[in-house]
Amino acid sequence: MKLKFLFVLLGSFISLCSFGQKLGVDTIQIESIDIVAPKLNHFSTTEKKVLIDSTLIKRYSGKDLSGLLQKTSLVNISSNGAYGALATVGMRGASGTHTSVNWNGIPVNSLTTGSADVSLINAGSFDQVQVVYGAVGSLYGSGTLGGAIELSNHPDWKKKSSLGLMSEVGSYSNTKTKIFGKYSDKWISYSGQAFFQYGKNDFSYTDFHDFGSPTERLNNNENRAYGTIQDLHLKIKENYIDLGVWYQVKEKNIGGLMGIGAPISFQKQRDSSFKAYVGWKKLIGKFRMEAKSAYLSDYLKYTDRGSATNTGYKIFSEIESKRWLNDVNFRYYFSDNWSVDVNGKYNWLKGITNNYQGNIHENESRLSLAAKYTPLIGTFIFTYGKEWNSEVNPPEMYSFSSLIHLFPNIIDIRAKASTHYRRPTFNERYWNNSGNVDLKSENGWNYELGLIMLQRKALYGDITIDVNAYKALNDDLIAWQPVSGTLWKPINIGKTVLQGVDIEATHLMKVKSNSLRTSLKYAYNDAYNNDKESVEYKETLAYRPHHIVKFSSDYLFGKWDVGVLGTLRSNTNTWEGDQVDGNLLVDINGGYRFNTKFANIKLTGRVENLLDESYEIVRFYPMPGRAYYFGVNVIF
Repeated sequence: MKLKFLFVLLGSFISLCSFGQKLGVDTIQIESIDIVAPKLNHFSTTEKKVLIDSTLIKRYSGKDLSGLLQKTSLVNISSNGAYGALATVGMRGASGTHTSVNWNGIPVNSLTTGSADVSLINAGSFDQVQVVYGAVGSLYGSGTLGGAIELSNHPDWKKKSSLGLMSEVGSYSNTKTKIFGKYSDKWISYSGQAFFQYGKNDFSYTDFHDFGSPTERLNNNENRAYGTIQDLHLKIKENYIDLGVWYQVKEKNIGGLMGIGAPISFQKQRDSSFKAYVGWKKLIGKFRMEAKSAYLSDYLKYTDRGSATNTGYKIFSEIESKRWLNDVNFRYYFSDNWSVDVNGKYNWLKGITNNYQGNIHENESRLSLAAKYTPLIGTFIFTYGKEWNSEVNPPEMYSFSSLIHLFPNIIDIRAKASTHYRRPTFNERYWNNSGNVDLKSENGWNYELGLIMLQRKALYGDITIDVNAYKALNDDLIAWQPVSGTLWKPINIGKTVLQGVDIEATHLMKVKSNSLRTSLKYAYNDAYNNDKESVEYKETLAYRPHHIVKFSSDYLFGKWDVGVLGTLRSNTNTWEGDQVDGNLLVDINGGYRFNTKFANIKLTGRVENLLDESYEIVRFYPMPGRAYYFGVNVIF
């Protein structure tokens, strides 16, 4: 009955508004950018979305995605060390399992853990990195309470070609090399790259968990990664065809922990992944049709010899997952400013490991409806989604969001109310001696209100300000918690509240060919247990900092650019009841570009953790001190 009611309500709403639009016209003047815009982009125009500046992406192209996001966005990175160690990204007080990471619209979060290990993703592998705060669950599906990260390489239909080489060397024997090329004309657009990265990562640190806080050197921390990403886009008449392949391998020695004595570890982990997709889209009259099919295969092997003399393994674990994802979308344009989408998905999921009681196979399907109306006063979006899973029963999902031009070209207001949910992952349900098949899915409501001051003249330049207040009510939060000794188990800890404010201000000043761009970002979050029957009632959730501050300033003059970047993160609690101290990190960087007869060349340099602060993000995992990097980027 609910679904029938929604169809009737949506149909009546569309009919009423479309009557006022005089829809007797057969030809609709739709912008070409809107024709190719995928569903997630088309229906997220009312969301808070932040596109990371391309200058910052290039500057940190030798880092992984966790390094880029930690320095540039209001996100909370949880990292078990540095340089290739497991890293996840949380937003607005949510964890990594509440953040969807998407490659050209394809979710790449782990099927087994639910989160995306962003240490596996190279920051410089994509033209565009976009952060969507509080992404709508009825569009994205499970696990978007915090938000989404969009990674993409966009086609260019202009006649051009290039071939490039990027190389960077840095402290602790870190090297990164990437070869890349692009070619495009009016019907084909290709971009491809291959990369290799190595680091010994034997940095020194202050072990303040040991008596006397001695200086230790981390060993067994080597990291090696290589891979390739290929994107091909074809435009044949009115048909757009997209093909993509992403293959990557990471081999990581896992360093020892802080604590009494020198760090000792004999652990290793190998991750490999293969992702491929093919997509098609076309506009026929008032209809836009799109279909996409993707195959994802992920493999992880973890070993621990226990000691230097042990020729066998104390722990040997292999886990593999395979996914076949299918998506079909139909969009109908009633007018230039009225469109409706109907979307269907079918996914085949399989987990293969001796850590489960046999291989796990699941099927899931999804239906979503979305309507977008863009009158002169703003944009209004309604979405509905329903999933079916062979093992769990996800709830129905709804959202209504708007972006209103309160004072045109001066102030916009955004408002949103939506539901969210997260189903338990394979590991949470099926892991031997820890998993719980009776875990409930997380679900709840979230709300957001934002104020955007559009570009205005101030302080001898142009300034923009974006302020957002949000609140999320989440039932049956799933968290891995220690139960005895080293044994952790996932449990539903009950009701939780995530609420806070985030503020972003950017100032741009130009004088002739010189420019100074300054950005200040601040996030306050209060994420706490709201279950009155829990012994942790009103306590802050683990690894959720109350305060995050990001500051950057870049000065471009002639062929030179210099910049400073700072991040501040307040104290956090752990699940065991301890505290991890906050940290203040400062980077400085510079670059010089020049042209020769054969190539355009840019030389870069930066110093990370300029203040040489000893710190940790996750308790007992040391992070590196001051580090130096030098790079060259050549484009022929």
